[in-house]
Amino acid sequence: MIDWLFAPQCAACATPTTEPFCATCSTALVENVDPTPGVIAPWHFGGPLATAIRRLKFTGKTHLARDLAPLWAPVLAAMVQAHDAIVVPIPLHWRRRFGRGFDQTWLLARHACSLAGLAPPISALRRTRATPAQSTLAKPARAGNLIGAFAVRRAIANRAVILVDDVVTTGATFAAATTPLREAGATIVLGLALART
Repeated sequence: MIDWLFAPQCAACATPTTEPFCATCSTALVENVDPTPGVIAPWHFGGPLATAIRRLKFTGKTHLARDLAPLWAPVLAAMVQAHDAIVVPIPLHWRRRFGRGFDQTWLLARHACSLAGLAPPISALRRTRATPAQSTLAKPARAGNLIGAFAVRRAIANRAVILVDDVVTTGATFAAATTPLREAGATIVLGLALART
């Protein structure tokens, strides 16, 4: 019974498998070849990957952060090593984190860092105010929604920063979080998301 309850499952469809995704879902993953500058995202947000990220965020399946780590840990490792950088997750506001019970970006970053043999992520940012979820807003409203929404909580002067999030759409969240990091003395801030819409 215990083996059945805790048997490894596909991150998207929950089919028993020893891999992060079953064979069917794995073939449906789409690598992102979009050369859009500013934020690197190795995968397209859709299909099984979108399902897995939503399961992580909205159903409390926190183990999926570990299962998704192989999809972006190599990219994260290359960026950190190339710039001798620290990893800083974009945080949830404390109210949303309290309601959800966890911060999915923190979990994703922690497991990706662990898999890549990197130092753990650093909680260098905090949300200064609760804002509507970006996914609920039209694209033109997203940038204004986050003005002044982040502040630096730890010293990062003279450090390169890899700023990470689960999904990027317009890049407004990354832009808003980059500003206080640069003002606090970060030498460079590079963006990395698991997926791009």
